[in-house]
Amino acid sequence: MNNPLVAGRRALALVEAIGRDPQAATFSELAERLELSDASLNRLLKVLVEEEWLRQERPNGRYVVGHRTLALAHALRSFGLHSPLVQGSVMSLAHVSGHSACVASFQGDFFVLVAKFEMLNSYHFIDVFVPNTDWIENGMGQFLLAFQPEAVVTGIYDRIFRLGVPDEHWERFARIRSERAYVSNEGSVVRAMAAIDNASDAPVSNVIAVAALDSEHIDKGALLQQVRTAASEASRRLAEQRRSVFEPAT
Repeated sequence: MNNPLVAGRRALALVEAIGRDPQAATFSELAERLELSDASLNRLLKVLVEEEWLRQERPNGRYVVGHRTLALAHALRSFGLHSPLVQGSVMSLAHVSGHSACVASFQGDFFVLVAKFEMLNSYHFIDVFVPNTDWIENGMGQFLLAFQPEAVVTGIYDRIFRLGVPDEHWERFARIRSERAYVSNEGSVVRAMAAIDNASDAPVSNVIAVAALDSEHIDKGALLQQVRTAASEASRRLAEQRRSVFEPAT
C-alpha cells in the first residue's frame, strides 16, 4: 500500500515544480527532476489533473497549474482579508494623506502586505515573507505583536533574537492595545497605523498604515486621524462582507 505521507509530499513537490518553472514541465522533464518512475508520475498527474490542481496545455503537452492551485494561492496571499475591500481603503488613505499606505497582516514569524498603494516619490513598501529581525523592529511589526498572546511574543523574540522581550517593549505593547493606534519614528520615516477589525471575537491581526517621508515636517496628529478613519472604513467593509456571507438571504 502506498504511504499517503510520501504521496502527499510528491504531489506538493510536483505542483511546486510546475509553478516555479512551467516552461520545463513536460512529462519527461518532470520525471527527471523529481526522480519518479513513469508509472508513479502518471498516477500523480492523473489525480492532480482530475482534481484541477494542474492542467495540461495543448498542443505542447506541458503541465501548468490549474484553477484550484491559483485560487489557493490567492487565498493565501489575502490571508483571511478580502484584499479588494481593503485596497479601496488603502488607496483612499494614500490620496488623502499624500503618502504611501498599506495593510499588513500578522503571520506568526513575519507579516505580509495584503494591500498597498505607493505615491510617486514616496515610501516604497517591501513584502516580507520570511522570518527576520527587521519586521519586529518595524513599527507595523511592533503594532501587530502588541495584540498577540504573551506566549507567542516571547516565543518569537526567543527564536529570532535569542533574547527575552525588553520591558520597554511590553510597555509599548500595552499603550498600543489601549489606543489601538501608534505612531513610530524611524529615521526619516514616520509610520502612523491603526487596527483593522476583521472579526468581532478575534484578536487584531491586521493594521492599516501610512509611511511618510521627511519626518520633521509631518503633522503626526492629523496623519494619525486619517489612518484611524481609514481603519474604521476598512473594518466596516469587512463586517458588511461577513454579513453578506453568513446571513441568510431574505
